Amino acid sequence: MENILEHLFTQFETRKQGLAQYEVDERLKKFGKNELTPPKKKHLIVQFFEEFKDLMVAILVIAAIISIIVGEKTDGAIITFILILNATIGLVQKYKANKAIEALQKMLSPMVHVIREDKHESIENKYLVPGDIMILNEGDSISADGILIETNEFQTQEAVITGESIPVEKSEKSLQANKVLMGTIVAHGSAKAIVTETGMKTKFGNIARLTSETKKDESPLEKEISNIGSFVGKITLGIVIILFSTNTLLKGEPIIQTLIFAVSVAVAAVPEGLPAIITISLAIGTQRLAKKHAIMKQLSSVETLGSTTVILSDKTGTLTKNEMTVKEMFFDKYDAFVDGSGYAPAGNINVAMPDKTVISVGSERASFSSALEIKEKAVSHGLKQIAAIAAMCNNAKLRCNKKDGIWTMVGDPTEGALITMVEKMGIHTEEVEALHERLHELTFDGFRKRMTVIAKNKSNNRVYAYVKGSPDGILKTCSHILMNEREIMMDKETREKILAKSEDMAKKALRVIALAYKEIRVVPDKYIHEKIESDLIFIGIVGIIDPPRKEVAKSIELAKSAGVRLYIVTGDHGLTAGSIAETIGLVEKNKYKIITGENLKDLTDKELESMLKEKREIIFARVSPEDKLRIATAFKTIGEVIAVTGDGVNDAPALKKADIGIAMGSGTDVSKEAANMVLTDDSVATIIRAIEEGRTIYENIKKFLFYVFSSNVGELVTIFTAIAFTIPQPLTAVLILIINLGTDILPALALGVEPSEPHIMKAPPRHPTKRILEKNYILRVFFSGFFVGLLSLTGYFLMLYKYGIQDGALKATTMAFAIMILVQVANAFNARSEKLSLFKLKFFSNKYLVWAGIISIILTLALIEIPLMQNLIKTTHLTIIEWVIAITLSLGIIVVEEIRKFISNKYYRQNIHAKSY
Repeated sequence: MENILEHLFTQFETRKQGLAQYEVDERLKKFGKNELTPPKKKHLIVQFFEEFKDLMVAILVIAAIISIIVGEKTDGAIITFILILNATIGLVQKYKANKAIEALQKMLSPMVHVIREDKHESIENKYLVPGDIMILNEGDSISADGILIETNEFQTQEAVITGESIPVEKSEKSLQANKVLMGTIVAHGSAKAIVTETGMKTKFGNIARLTSETKKDESPLEKEISNIGSFVGKITLGIVIILFSTNTLLKGEPIIQTLIFAVSVAVAAVPEGLPAIITISLAIGTQRLAKKHAIMKQLSSVETLGSTTVILSDKTGTLTKNEMTVKEMFFDKYDAFVDGSGYAPAGNINVAMPDKTVISVGSERASFSSALEIKEKAVSHGLKQIAAIAAMCNNAKLRCNKKDGIWTMVGDPTEGALITMVEKMGIHTEEVEALHERLHELTFDGFRKRMTVIAKNKSNNRVYAYVKGSPDGILKTCSHILMNEREIMMDKETREKILAKSEDMAKKALRVIALAYKEIRVVPDKYIHEKIESDLIFIGIVGIIDPPRKEVAKSIELAKSAGVRLYIVTGDHGLTAGSIAETIGLVEKNKYKIITGENLKDLTDKELESMLKEKREIIFARVSPEDKLRIATAFKTIGEVIAVTGDGVNDAPALKKADIGIAMGSGTDVSKEAANMVLTDDSVATIIRAIEEGRTIYENIKKFLFYVFSSNVGELVTIFTAIAFTIPQPLTAVLILIINLGTDILPALALGVEPSEPHIMKAPPRHPTKRILEKNYILRVFFSGFFVGLLSLTGYFLMLYKYGIQDGALKATTMAFAIMILVQVANAFNARSEKLSLFKLKFFSNKYLVWAGIISIILTLALIEIPLMQNLIKTTHLTIIEWVIAITLSLGIIVVEEIRKFISNKYYRQNIHAKSY
């Protein structure tokens, strides 16, 4: 085997210690970065013209052409200019939104562990080069093609390449199974491999080259907005055709005059800036979520957050700090308590003796052989065995920052706690490791719930299996127990006593780990866990505290008020999870039910669904990833919108099944790939904040849609009133376009970043089938729009009355234009809340809206008072008195909306908090 390794190292110009940095730099220049060539993007010109595909925009294009044909060249030119400007804005905003998502994706850039210059490093996988030594662990997504040089029960899942989901066994000793491929997943075990190909030269890269880009499905919100646009466009087209036919065929009006009128109707009815506003709002929402430690992988996932009804959450690291410390032990017949917290190896092991005295050990550092030399030999012997298992059946390392003296841990937190415990005994774990030759590792898996390390003790040349795992899982494999320095048969009474001790620890929110070992007298050719993990000698149990995160209790309370139910789904003991759940206020003591993986096996799918419909307080404990998927499926079947957390490779199916799959930032690449959202701080509190943000984003979309549509309705009111009274149109097509695509845009965008309303997390989740354009919403739009139009018409008629129809037409149009803009600025503040009075909202809480209103007013003054603009868009000067009249009338919309809110609140006050928004 060594000859083969030397050959491989020579072939790929590398070594066991890995590449030097200068070699990496040279190979990056030669081979390029380890990246796949992205699919060809559509040309900018093609993307630009795609902005005109929408039916609403197509109507405006026709309107521009008609304006030019009938001689209204200025109007046609302005409509064309605004169409081009709108398409450019849309294109730029989509580009920015895509760039924002790409920037967020870079924050999730996959990392790969390598050996370089004889040091373990974690690098971005794009900097991987041929000749690098990759370190592969369970859950990793393999970053390049390679040849294995070392394996430990190594299996990969190669569905992405072969379509076959069954894990494939790999070994450096087999020419047929010694290769790993980019994009495949480490399903089990660990390995080291020499990188042979990177980027587009890998097999995965070749598939990517041959694969065409997949069309992205529209999200429910995108479909609804598209449907709204299509609906408005069709209605507009229908109205225009009917009016055109009526005016020309029945009334006999000139075709040109009728066409100009049709253009006005089309321009007034179409909310031109809507697509750009939606894109920008969602993009801003994802950036705000990123600042709150929640990275959304798709813009469309934001809307689903607001509908979430159930969260299936891990316990460790999500509800707890994942900073573990051994607090209690039980071995032989002794209870022991451990001082200290965190990973600092400071504190003693305090052993309670039968005579009620306490022996404290571990204050002095000593060699493993001479450590724990105390009078009570049984205590000393038991603790030494615990230390040997805890140190050897472990892959974690302690690190001390020399500058601040703070101790940290690299690896699994549970294993870090065990190493810290050994150090507190006065034993250096490095010395324990030096006394052993590590031969093999049977890695932990969710089915066995155990981890085993086979090692040779160099002092006596004997081979031992050191095992740790769940108490029930370990006890099943034990035939003997160490007591009074002797290995004796374990009877039923002893097993029950150990389980009782384990439950007592679990009730204190301690995570319980059992330790065992045995001597392997005949070393097998192949280590099979069924044979190795049998007839073990039980040593003891340790209880590890993992305190709840400080912010979790408040977040649970907020989730409950929002109608979001959280269930713990954990592989831990039910009593441990129950104790944590009680502490954080998730469940009431003695009122919840613990369902284990074994219990789930006894339930049919229908029985499980029936139980979940009862909405009882349940903790799912000792469950496997398969159980987790089944629970998620059951919740979805009964109509819940679920968010599922996960960090392991086996969590991927449940994450994909969920409406919102949530991966931990510290989790595996596979879980992150399967998820819709990644938590950079791993906290459940971030999920609750993300739900609040999701609700706020959806509410804000409703707010600016109300604002935009009420403006369009107001414009239509002015047009049809003019028809009814056979007077000139108050607003020309150009003026309407300036309102829709000029002065209305900034307030609409500002409403997209409106802060959360106080009641947003006191309402139940929005049902996913509930649409924006519901009956009450449409009535409110038409009610507001009617008064927007009425106030504008009031100013129009006042000017006609004052100056006459002939001489006052231009003045009246200018007044109607000014009021239409000013009333919409005021209406933007009305749109901030459907229920709350404007005077109960903090005026400057949305500073963007304040500035948007100020800019819109300045633009209005410029459009009306600057001579150049007067000539271009056909407006005229207004006197101070006329401006006062315009402002006064505009403020009328606030009075109208305040009256509506007062009446609405008076009759529906009892339903405000229960209202599904």
